[in-house]
Amino acid sequence: MQNFSYINSIKIKVMNKLSLVLVALLIGASSFSQTIKVTCHDVQTFYKYGVVKDPDIIINSPDFDTGITPADCDYTFDLQQMTSTFYSRKSNIGSTIPIHDVEQVGSKYVLTMTDSGLSNPENTYFVKIYIDTTEKTMVHIWYDSYIDQTIVNPTGTITMTVVGMQ
Repeated sequence: MQNFSYINSIKIKVMNKLSLVLVALLIGASSFSQTIKVTCHDVQTFYKYGVVKDPDIIINSPDFDTGITPADCDYTFDLQQMTSTFYSRKSNIGSTIPIHDVEQVGSKYVLTMTDSGLSNPENTYFVKIYIDTTEKTMVHIWYDSYIDQTIVNPTGTITMTVVGMQ
């Protein structure tokens, strides 16, 4: 009878430890579910000829810009699935592309991905998106070799929702 109770106590200890491990894994998995959702209400596009890496250079000294224009679109950046989804209600178009890299320093994120050209859809280019979840800002930068211009899109009025960020 003592053997039976000893075995039961070992089973209970093992089950308790497994339960703790399972709970820890579930908490870890849910906290890694990181999504940034942005609804953009207006935007301004800045252009500069040639390759420029720093968006501030283009914003402060563009060759030309569009002025502020209305926008009604959503971006969803799923950092667990490594995807970026765009949808425009105005144009009724959308797409999902993979995120290649995420750099994070505090509340600031830099996402790198590849997209197709606006002027020539067969042309692909790297896009960097700078997101600050504290300041609620988002800036896109990309170089389109078809038109030999670097383009910067700082969002104007936005709504940002951050889910599961650590």
